[in-house]
Amino acid sequence: MWRARPGSLRQRIGLGVAGALVLALGGLFLSLDTVVDGEIYRRFDDSLSSRANAIAAYLGARVDRAQPIERWMPEFREEGHRDFFQAWDAQGNVVARSASAQSADLDRPDSLGPDGFVHYDLPLPDGHRGRAVARRYALGTDDPRRHLLLVVAEEREQIDALEQRLHLLTGGTVALALALAILLAWRGTSLGLRPLDQLADRIAAVRLTDPGTAIADDSLPSELQPLARRFDEVIGTLLRNLARERRFAQDLAHELRTPVAELRAITETSLLVQDPAQQRRSLEELARLGGEMEQTVEALLSLARHEAGLVQPEVEPLDLAATLAAACRRLEGLRERRGVSCAMALPAEHWVNADASMSARLVAILLGNAFEYAPGGSAVRVTLQPGSGAILVENEAPELADADLGHLGTRFFRGGRAATGTGGVPHAGLGLALARALAQAQGLRLEFSLASGWLRATVSGWTALENGTA
Repeated sequence: MWRARPGSLRQRIGLGVAGALVLALGGLFLSLDTVVDGEIYRRFDDSLSSRANAIAAYLGARVDRAQPIERWMPEFREEGHRDFFQAWDAQGNVVARSASAQSADLDRPDSLGPDGFVHYDLPLPDGHRGRAVARRYALGTDDPRRHLLLVVAEEREQIDALEQRLHLLTGGTVALALALAILLAWRGTSLGLRPLDQLADRIAAVRLTDPGTAIADDSLPSELQPLARRFDEVIGTLLRNLARERRFAQDLAHELRTPVAELRAITETSLLVQDPAQQRRSLEELARLGGEMEQTVEALLSLARHEAGLVQPEVEPLDLAATLAAACRRLEGLRERRGVSCAMALPAEHWVNADASMSARLVAILLGNAFEYAPGGSAVRVTLQPGSGAILVENEAPELADADLGHLGTRFFRGGRAATGTGGVPHAGLGLALARALAQAQGLRLEFSLASGWLRATVSGWTALENGTA
């Protein structure tokens, strides 16, 4: 289906305003013209009717030695040639005629109106255009003429000329007003759309490599503020997504570069070795590297999903005390290998509204980090405060310094012995970063503090159930 191009918004508004002004002022001109013309000819017709009444009264009176009507109404004299009248009796005989007619008859209408008179246009005896009124007047019962049909006419060319001058004057005034109104409307449209032009220029100047300052500020009109703020939000989200994807690609390449090189080296070496025992050790090393790579990729993907907000929490009633106890039981093998004990101070139950899966993984990461990096033979303290519902996980960390606290929860941070975990296996340093992302996804606060060689991880901001029980 064919559709017209939208064109310029400024042109569309200008044409729309111009069209509206043409219709409005054009309608005003027609209305004024009709009213003025009607008033002019109404007054003209009223004047004819008044003179017709006076002439009829004169013709109906029987006065001896009466003076000709031209004596009292000089406009009907022979040299006048502007005003005419003629009267007929019931038998059609001419009763009276103005001297200006010079024995010529005026045109009579075929019929009169319902009120007994009619106004009409006619040619005058002198050849000019005229307008007349024809009216029937009743006479006395003893008058043999019975009634008079009187026609009074007057030249209308001066009235027509006046009408034309008024047309030109009114039309010129309206045309001038229309031109000024369109000019002012176009100027006003340009000024009114200037903020939109400024917004378009700002948007055109945005570069993804360097977006610069936000385009929404107080200089924009209130109508454009929501659009500018939404654009800033969209651009900010886009830039964050691009930065997150770029960081993911860089992190993945950085973390897999060494394991991939090791895989290649082990594989090439295994091809040259004929000893079955050596080949088995090579395969075990390949399996270990594959597991490490899988763990790194899974952690990076999970971290990227949570940071991008792709995983939304499903809130449900959750017993934090039971969740902490279950996490400690699942990590019993790690505690035994490390020789670390778990001292838990938990209430019988503590119910909150939270995502069960995210919360269980968050708790497991914090406990696993404490069990893995606490010195052998030490104890990890796990506390659940009944009042605030905050979770405290504390472990000895003699190799951490105060300067390291700002890096906890960031990607690939390896502090002290954290660079290698149990058995000397390198760690990517993604656990606490994932824990922070899980906490932020649920609106929780994860904070780290260091006091007297003990590292404390605090998770707060849980939403307790209203009645305190499930």
